[in-house]
Amino acid sequence: MRIDELHKFSDGTLFDVHIALDDCLKGIQMQYLPQSIWRKCDKDRAAAMIQAIDKRL
Repeated sequence: MRIDELHKFSDGTLFDVHIALDDCLKGIQMQYLPQSIWRKCDKDRAAAMIQAIDKRL
């Protein structure tokens, strides 16, 4: 999903994506999230996505 594709999703889906990205950024390990190492660019992209979702909601 890219930032310019946010209009395609409902508020419930965007909220779920927001929660999942926020958990990954905080380093919270959940069973439903894949265990991978996030690079700085991944974290920056996720933070930008969270900000865009907040504006949309």
